[in-house]
Amino acid sequence: MTKTKADIRKQVLQFRNNITSIKQQNAAQSARNNFIQNIVLTGDEIIAAYMPINSELDCLPLVEKLQKLGHEICLPVVVEKNQAMVFRRWEQGGKLCKDAHNISTPNAKSKSMIPDIIIMPLVAFDKNGTRLGYGKGYYDRTIAKMKKKSLLVGYAFAGQEVEYIEQEAHDVPLDYLVNEKEVRQF
Repeated sequence: MTKTKADIRKQVLQFRNNITSIKQQNAAQSARNNFIQNIVLTGDEIIAAYMPINSELDCLPLVEKLQKLGHEICLPVVVEKNQAMVFRRWEQGGKLCKDAHNISTPNAKSKSMIPDIIIMPLVAFDKNGTRLGYGKGYYDRTIAKMKKKSLLVGYAFAGQEVEYIEQEAHDVPLDYLVNEKEVRQF
C-alpha cells in the first residue's frame, strides 16, 4: 500500500527531529563538501539557499563557502501567503526580518534576484527525484512562474529518502539531490 504524503511527512519529520545536534553538524559539513565537489559551478551563478528551520539540514556552512567563492546568495521570501515567493540578496551576517510564515528573510530593501541554482530544503525525496515539502506549494508555485529555468538541488539528510512519492501535475522534480553521503543527478 502506498503511503500518503501526510504519512510520509509524519514519518520523515519524526526521523529528522531525532537526529542529534552532533550528527546534524557533521552532516552539514559533509553535505557542503559533497555539493562543492560535485555540482559544477562556473563562478558567477546566483544561488538561492534557505534559512534552515526546525530540523532541516543546515545549508549555512555551504552558503559561507559559496560566498567565499564569490557567488551571490539569495533567500526565498514569502511576501504573501499562498503566492509565489521572491528571492532577495543576502550576505551571511546581514540583517534579517520575518516573512509571512515567521521565517527569517532579507528585508524588502534587499535586491530581488533570479537564481541560477535553487538549493531547497525537503521533507522527503525518492529515487526518481520527486520531492516532498511541507505541503504549502511555495517552491512549486515559484518555479512554475519563473521565466528562466534554474537548476533545482534538494538538500536533505540521506535518511529522508523514501521508497516512492506520488508525483502530482504541479510537482517539480529535482535535478540533483545533495546529502551527507552522496550527490545524485536525476
